[in-house]
Amino acid sequence: MSGDKRQGSFENRAVWFGAVLTVLVIAVHSVNLHMLEGGSQAFGAAFSVLSYIERFFGEELGQIAVPGFFFMSGYLFSRGLSGRRITVTDIKGKWGRRIFSLVIPYLLWNLIYYVIYLAFGEAELSAGALFDALINHSCDPVFWYMKELIILSVLAPFLYAVFCDGKAKSALFITAMIFIVASNYQTLTFHAVNEDALFYYSCGMVGALFFDDVLESEGEDIHRNMTLVCLLLFIGAEGLRLIPPFSTSAAFFTGAVILQRIAGVLGLWAFMVWQRIGGEEPRPWMRTAFFIYATHYGIIRAVSLFLPENVPALLLSFLLMPAICISLAYGASVVMRRFLPGVYRILSGGR
Repeated sequence: MSGDKRQGSFENRAVWFGAVLTVLVIAVHSVNLHMLEGGSQAFGAAFSVLSYIERFFGEELGQIAVPGFFFMSGYLFSRGLSGRRITVTDIKGKWGRRIFSLVIPYLLWNLIYYVIYLAFGEAELSAGALFDALINHSCDPVFWYMKELIILSVLAPFLYAVFCDGKAKSALFITAMIFIVASNYQTLTFHAVNEDALFYYSCGMVGALFFDDVLESEGEDIHRNMTLVCLLLFIGAEGLRLIPPFSTSAAFFTGAVILQRIAGVLGLWAFMVWQRIGGEEPRPWMRTAFFIYATHYGIIRAVSLFLPENVPALLLSFLLMPAICISLAYGASVVMRRFLPGVYRILSGGR
Protein backbone atom coordinates (compact mmCIF):
# COMPACT_ATOMS: atom_id res chain seq x y z
CA MET A 1 0.00 0.00 0.00
CA SER A 2 1.34 3.44 -0.92
CA GLY A 3 2.04 6.01 1.79
CA ASP A 4 -0.87 8.23 0.77
CA LYS A 5 -3.34 5.35 0.73
CA ARG A 6 -2.09 4.08 4.09
CA GLN A 7 -2.37 7.58 5.54
CA GLY A 8 -5.92 8.00 4.24
CA SER A 9 -6.97 4.54 5.38
CA PHE A 10 -5.61 5.11 8.89
CA GLU A 11 -7.18 8.54 9.26
CA ASN A 12 -10.57 7.25 8.12
CA ARG A 13 -10.41 4.25 10.41
CA ALA A 14 -9.38 6.45 13.35
CA VAL A 15 -12.59 8.46 12.83
CA TRP A 16 -14.66 5.27 12.62
CA PHE A 17 -12.90 3.95 15.73
CA GLY A 18 -13.76 7.13 17.61
CA ALA A 19 -17.38 6.86 16.49
CA VAL A 20 -17.65 3.29 17.81
CA LEU A 21 -16.14 4.41 21.12
CA THR A 22 -18.65 7.27 21.28
CA VAL A 23 -21.53 4.80 20.89
CA LEU A 24 -20.05 2.73 23.72
CA VAL A 25 -19.73 5.81 25.95
CA ILE A 26 -23.42 6.55 25.39
CA ALA A 27 -24.23 2.95 26.35
CA VAL A 28 -22.26 3.33 29.59
CA HIS A 29 -24.24 6.40 30.62
CA SER A 30 -27.58 5.00 29.43
CA VAL A 31 -27.73 2.24 32.05
CA ASN A 32 -31.06 2.80 33.83
CA LEU A 33 -31.41 -0.16 36.18
CA HIS A 34 -31.55 2.23 39.15
CA MET A 35 -34.94 3.46 37.93
CA LEU A 36 -36.62 0.16 38.81
CA GLU A 37 -37.27 -0.05 42.52
CA GLY A 38 -37.41 -3.62 43.80
CA GLY A 39 -35.19 -5.10 41.09
CA SER A 40 -35.59 -8.80 40.35
CA GLN A 41 -37.96 -9.29 43.28
CA ALA A 42 -40.43 -6.84 41.77
CA PHE A 43 -39.93 -7.54 38.06
CA GLY A 44 -38.71 -11.15 37.99
CA ALA A 45 -36.98 -12.62 34.95
CA ALA A 46 -37.63 -9.51 32.86
CA PHE A 47 -35.37 -7.50 35.18
CA SER A 48 -32.66 -10.18 34.88
CA VAL A 49 -32.72 -9.90 31.08
CA LEU A 50 -32.53 -6.10 31.25
CA SER A 51 -29.74 -6.30 33.82
CA TYR A 52 -27.68 -8.74 31.72
CA ILE A 53 -27.94 -6.65 28.53
CA GLU A 54 -27.21 -3.34 30.21
CA ARG A 55 -24.38 -4.66 32.34
CA PHE A 56 -22.70 -6.33 29.35
CA PHE A 57 -22.76 -3.26 27.12
CA GLY A 58 -22.61 -0.62 29.84
CA GLU A 59 -20.33 -2.12 32.47
CA GLU A 60 -18.17 -4.56 30.51
CA LEU A 61 -17.78 -3.83 26.79
CA GLY A 62 -18.59 -0.14 27.18
CA GLN A 63 -15.76 0.33 29.66
CA ILE A 64 -13.17 0.16 26.88
CA ALA A 65 -14.50 3.43 25.41
CA VAL A 66 -12.61 6.04 27.44
CA PRO A 67 -9.40 3.95 27.52
CA GLY A 68 -9.74 3.82 23.74
CA PHE A 69 -9.93 7.60 23.55
CA PHE A 70 -6.83 7.94 25.73
CA PHE A 71 -4.98 5.34 23.66
CA MET A 72 -5.81 7.05 20.37
CA SER A 73 -4.90 10.48 21.76
CA GLY A 74 -1.47 9.19 22.77
CA TYR A 75 -1.07 7.45 19.43
CA LEU A 76 -1.91 10.56 17.42
CA PHE A 77 0.43 12.71 19.53
CA SER A 78 3.40 10.46 18.75
CA ARG A 79 2.35 9.78 15.18
CA GLY A 80 2.36 13.48 14.38
CA LEU A 81 6.05 13.69 15.31
CA SER A 82 7.02 10.62 13.28
CA GLY A 83 9.55 9.40 15.84
CA ARG A 84 11.84 12.44 15.67
CA ARG A 85 13.04 14.32 18.73
CA ILE A 86 10.55 16.84 20.04
CA THR A 87 11.56 20.52 20.00
CA VAL A 88 10.45 23.59 21.93
CA THR A 89 8.64 24.73 18.78
CA ASP A 90 6.76 21.41 18.67
CA ILE A 91 5.75 21.76 22.31
CA LYS A 92 4.53 25.33 21.86
CA GLY A 93 2.54 24.31 18.79
CA LYS A 94 0.91 21.28 20.40
CA TRP A 95 0.07 23.10 23.62
CA GLY A 96 -1.30 26.05 21.67
CA ARG A 97 -3.58 23.84 19.56
CA ARG A 98 -4.82 21.99 22.62
CA ILE A 99 -5.82 25.20 24.36
CA PHE A 100 -8.31 25.68 21.55
CA SER A 101 -9.27 22.02 21.06
CA LEU A 102 -9.44 20.99 24.74
CA VAL A 103 -9.21 23.74 27.35
CA ILE A 104 -11.65 26.27 25.87
CA PRO A 105 -14.35 23.65 25.03
CA TYR A 106 -13.87 22.10 28.49
CA LEU A 107 -14.54 25.41 30.23
CA LEU A 108 -17.41 26.45 27.95
CA TRP A 109 -19.30 23.14 28.17
CA ASN A 110 -18.87 23.10 31.94
CA LEU A 111 -20.27 26.63 32.03
CA ILE A 112 -23.22 25.62 29.85
CA TYR A 113 -24.08 22.68 32.09
CA TYR A 114 -23.71 24.87 35.17
CA VAL A 115 -26.18 27.41 33.75
CA ILE A 116 -28.63 24.59 32.91
CA TYR A 117 -28.34 23.13 36.42
CA LEU A 118 -28.77 26.62 37.84
CA ALA A 119 -31.93 27.17 35.79
CA PHE A 120 -33.44 23.95 37.13
CA GLY A 121 -32.44 24.64 40.72
CA GLU A 122 -29.87 21.83 40.87
CA ALA A 123 -26.89 24.13 41.45
CA GLU A 124 -26.37 27.12 43.69
CA LEU A 125 -25.41 30.57 42.46
CA SER A 126 -22.05 31.23 44.08
CA ALA A 127 -18.43 31.76 43.15
CA GLY A 128 -17.51 28.42 44.74
CA ALA A 129 -20.14 26.48 42.80
CA LEU A 130 -19.09 28.20 39.57
CA PHE A 131 -15.44 27.40 40.18
CA ASP A 132 -16.28 23.77 40.99
CA ALA A 133 -18.32 23.50 37.80
CA LEU A 134 -15.68 25.09 35.57
CA ILE A 135 -12.61 23.34 36.96
CA ASN A 136 -13.96 20.12 38.47
CA HIS A 137 -16.85 19.50 36.01
CA SER A 138 -19.28 19.12 38.93
CA CYS A 139 -22.32 19.61 36.66
CA ASP A 140 -20.94 17.49 33.82
CA PRO A 141 -19.41 14.36 35.36
CA VAL A 142 -18.55 12.74 32.02
CA PHE A 143 -16.03 15.50 31.40
CA TRP A 144 -13.60 13.92 33.87
CA TYR A 145 -12.12 12.44 30.70
CA MET A 146 -11.50 15.90 29.25
CA LYS A 147 -9.82 17.10 32.42
CA GLU A 148 -7.47 14.11 32.44
CA LEU A 149 -6.74 14.56 28.74
CA ILE A 150 -5.76 18.19 29.38
CA ILE A 151 -3.36 17.06 32.12
CA LEU A 152 -1.94 14.34 29.88
CA SER A 153 -1.48 16.86 27.07
CA VAL A 154 0.71 18.93 29.40
CA LEU A 155 2.78 15.86 30.30
CA ALA A 156 2.82 14.38 26.79
CA PRO A 157 5.92 16.16 25.39
CA PHE A 158 8.04 14.99 28.32
CA LEU A 159 6.64 11.47 28.18
CA TYR A 160 7.25 11.37 24.43
CA ALA A 161 10.86 12.54 24.91
CA VAL A 162 11.48 9.65 27.31
CA PHE A 163 9.96 7.05 24.98
CA CYS A 164 11.54 8.46 21.83
CA ASP A 165 15.08 8.44 23.23
CA GLY A 166 14.98 4.74 23.98
CA LYS A 167 14.23 1.48 22.20
CA ALA A 168 11.05 -0.57 22.18
CA LYS A 169 12.18 -2.69 25.13
CA SER A 170 12.87 0.30 27.37
CA ALA A 171 9.58 1.95 26.33
CA LEU A 172 7.67 -1.23 27.13
CA PHE A 173 9.46 -1.48 30.48
CA ILE A 174 8.47 2.09 31.41
CA THR A 175 4.89 1.38 30.32
CA ALA A 176 4.89 -1.76 32.46
CA MET A 177 6.02 0.33 35.45
CA ILE A 178 3.14 2.74 34.82
CA PHE A 179 0.81 -0.28 34.71
CA ILE A 180 2.06 -1.42 38.13
CA VAL A 181 1.58 2.07 39.58
CA ALA A 182 -1.93 2.25 38.09
CA SER A 183 -2.78 -1.14 39.57
CA ASN A 184 -1.77 0.15 43.02
CA TYR A 185 -3.47 3.54 42.78
CA GLN A 186 -5.50 2.86 45.95
CA THR A 187 -2.32 2.83 48.02
CA LEU A 188 -1.00 6.10 46.59
CA THR A 189 -1.36 9.17 48.77
CA PHE A 190 -1.18 11.64 45.89
CA HIS A 191 -2.64 11.56 42.39
CA ALA A 192 -1.24 14.16 39.97
CA VAL A 193 -2.94 12.33 37.13
CA ASN A 194 -5.33 9.41 36.68
CA GLU A 195 -2.77 6.60 36.61
CA ASP A 196 -4.67 4.16 34.40
CA ALA A 197 -5.39 7.00 31.93
CA LEU A 198 -1.62 7.61 31.84
CA PHE A 199 -1.11 3.92 31.08
CA TYR A 200 -3.56 3.89 28.15
CA TYR A 201 -2.09 7.12 26.81
CA SER A 202 1.43 5.69 27.10
CA CYS A 203 0.35 2.53 25.27
CA GLY A 204 -0.82 4.72 22.41
CA MET A 205 2.48 6.59 22.31
CA VAL A 206 4.53 3.41 22.35
CA GLY A 207 2.26 1.89 19.69
CA ALA A 208 2.84 4.82 17.33
CA LEU A 209 6.60 4.91 17.95
CA PHE A 210 7.46 1.23 17.68
CA PHE A 211 4.50 -0.79 16.41
CA ASP A 212 2.85 1.45 13.81
CA ASP A 213 3.80 -0.97 11.01
CA VAL A 214 1.60 -3.57 12.71
CA LEU A 215 -1.25 -1.35 13.86
CA GLU A 216 -1.52 0.51 10.56
CA SER A 217 -1.00 -2.42 8.25
CA GLU A 218 -3.89 -3.90 6.32
CA GLY A 219 -2.67 -7.47 6.77
CA GLU A 220 -5.61 -9.77 7.41
CA ASP A 221 -3.70 -12.58 9.13
CA ILE A 222 -1.91 -10.46 11.72
CA HIS A 223 -5.06 -8.57 12.67
CA ARG A 224 -7.12 -11.74 12.86
CA ASN A 225 -4.56 -13.25 15.21
CA MET A 226 -4.36 -10.04 17.19
CA THR A 227 -8.15 -9.98 17.53
CA LEU A 228 -8.23 -13.54 18.84
CA VAL A 229 -5.37 -12.96 21.30
CA CYS A 230 -7.00 -9.80 22.63
CA LEU A 231 -10.35 -11.58 22.92
CA LEU A 232 -8.74 -14.33 24.98
CA LEU A 233 -7.05 -11.73 27.18
CA PHE A 234 -10.33 -9.84 27.59
CA ILE A 235 -12.19 -12.99 28.65
CA GLY A 236 -9.27 -14.28 30.71
CA ALA A 237 -8.94 -11.01 32.63
CA GLU A 238 -12.66 -11.19 33.44
CA GLY A 239 -12.16 -14.70 34.80
CA LEU A 240 -9.08 -13.75 36.82
CA ARG A 241 -11.12 -11.20 38.77
CA LEU A 242 -13.19 -14.06 40.18
CA ILE A 243 -10.31 -16.06 41.69
CA PRO A 244 -7.65 -15.33 44.34
CA PRO A 245 -5.40 -13.38 44.52
CA PHE A 246 -7.19 -11.18 41.98
CA SER A 247 -10.52 -11.33 43.80
CA THR A 248 -8.95 -10.62 47.21
CA SER A 249 -6.23 -8.08 46.36
CA ALA A 250 -7.21 -4.58 45.24
CA ALA A 251 -3.98 -4.24 43.24
CA PHE A 252 -4.40 -7.56 41.41
CA PHE A 253 -8.09 -6.87 40.77
CA THR A 254 -7.39 -3.40 39.38
CA GLY A 255 -4.56 -4.75 37.26
CA ALA A 256 -6.90 -7.32 35.73
CA VAL A 257 -9.43 -4.58 34.96
CA ILE A 258 -6.79 -2.41 33.26
CA LEU A 259 -5.46 -5.39 31.30
CA GLN A 260 -8.98 -6.26 30.18
CA ARG A 261 -9.63 -2.73 28.95
CA ILE A 262 -6.41 -2.30 26.97
CA ALA A 263 -7.01 -5.76 25.46
CA GLY A 264 -10.50 -4.61 24.48
CA VAL A 265 -9.16 -1.43 22.87
CA LEU A 266 -6.50 -3.22 20.84
CA GLY A 267 -8.90 -6.03 19.98
CA LEU A 268 -11.51 -3.61 18.68
CA TRP A 269 -8.96 -1.87 16.47
CA ALA A 270 -7.60 -5.17 15.15
CA PHE A 271 -11.12 -6.48 14.50
CA MET A 272 -11.98 -3.38 12.48
CA VAL A 273 -8.87 -3.77 10.33
CA TRP A 274 -9.41 -7.53 9.94
CA GLN A 275 -13.02 -7.06 8.85
CA ARG A 276 -12.15 -4.02 6.68
CA ILE A 277 -14.37 -1.75 8.76
CA GLY A 278 -13.65 1.95 8.58
CA GLY A 279 -11.21 2.16 5.70
CA GLU A 280 -13.69 4.16 3.64
CA GLU A 281 -14.81 7.76 4.07
CA PRO A 282 -16.52 8.23 7.48
CA ARG A 283 -20.19 9.10 7.71
CA PRO A 284 -20.80 12.83 8.32
CA TRP A 285 -21.99 12.33 11.90
CA MET A 286 -18.79 10.51 12.79
CA ARG A 287 -16.82 13.71 12.37
CA THR A 288 -18.95 15.33 15.07
CA ALA A 289 -18.08 12.70 17.69
CA PHE A 290 -16.75 15.27 20.15
CA PHE A 291 -19.92 17.36 19.94
CA ILE A 292 -21.95 14.19 20.46
CA TYR A 293 -19.79 13.30 23.46
CA ALA A 294 -20.22 16.78 24.93
CA THR A 295 -24.02 16.76 24.61
CA HIS A 296 -24.97 13.12 25.19
CA TYR A 297 -25.08 13.35 28.99
CA GLY A 298 -27.64 16.15 28.90
CA ILE A 299 -29.71 14.35 26.28
CA ILE A 300 -29.77 11.13 28.32
CA ARG A 301 -30.86 12.98 31.45
CA ALA A 302 -33.59 14.82 29.56
CA VAL A 303 -34.95 11.66 27.91
CA SER A 304 -34.87 9.79 31.25
CA LEU A 305 -37.33 12.27 32.72
CA PHE A 306 -40.06 10.92 30.44
CA LEU A 307 -39.40 7.18 30.78
CA PRO A 308 -42.06 5.01 32.46
CA GLU A 309 -40.73 2.67 35.12
CA ASN A 310 -41.22 -0.67 33.40
CA VAL A 311 -38.75 -3.12 31.88
CA PRO A 312 -39.80 -2.95 28.18
CA ALA A 313 -39.62 0.86 28.11
CA LEU A 314 -36.24 1.00 29.85
CA LEU A 315 -34.77 -1.73 27.65
CA LEU A 316 -36.01 0.00 24.50
CA SER A 317 -34.63 3.34 25.65
CA PHE A 318 -31.25 1.76 26.46
CA LEU A 319 -31.02 0.16 23.01
CA LEU A 320 -32.16 3.29 21.19
CA MET A 321 -30.27 5.87 23.27
CA PRO A 322 -27.14 5.90 21.05
CA ALA A 323 -29.31 6.61 18.00
CA ILE A 324 -31.30 9.26 19.90
CA CYS A 325 -28.17 11.05 21.16
CA ILE A 326 -26.42 10.90 17.80
CA SER A 327 -29.48 12.09 15.88
CA LEU A 328 -30.18 15.04 18.19
CA ALA A 329 -26.54 16.07 18.59
CA TYR A 330 -25.73 15.74 14.91
CA GLY A 331 -28.90 17.62 13.98
CA ALA A 332 -27.92 20.42 16.36
CA SER A 333 -24.41 20.50 14.88
CA VAL A 334 -25.80 20.87 11.36
CA VAL A 335 -28.01 23.78 12.43
CA MET A 336 -25.18 25.46 14.34
CA ARG A 337 -22.72 25.11 11.49
CA ARG A 338 -25.29 26.70 9.21
CA PHE A 339 -26.33 29.62 11.41
CA LEU A 340 -23.66 29.88 14.15
CA PRO A 341 -20.47 28.52 12.57
CA GLY A 342 -18.16 30.47 14.87
CA VAL A 343 -19.90 29.27 18.02
CA TYR A 344 -19.93 25.69 16.81
CA ARG A 345 -16.24 25.83 15.93
CA ILE A 346 -15.39 26.97 19.46
CA LEU A 347 -17.67 24.43 21.18
CA SER A 348 -16.31 21.60 19.05
CA GLY A 349 -12.71 22.60 19.52
CA GLY A 350 -12.29 23.16 15.80
CA ARG A 351 -13.19 19.56 14.98
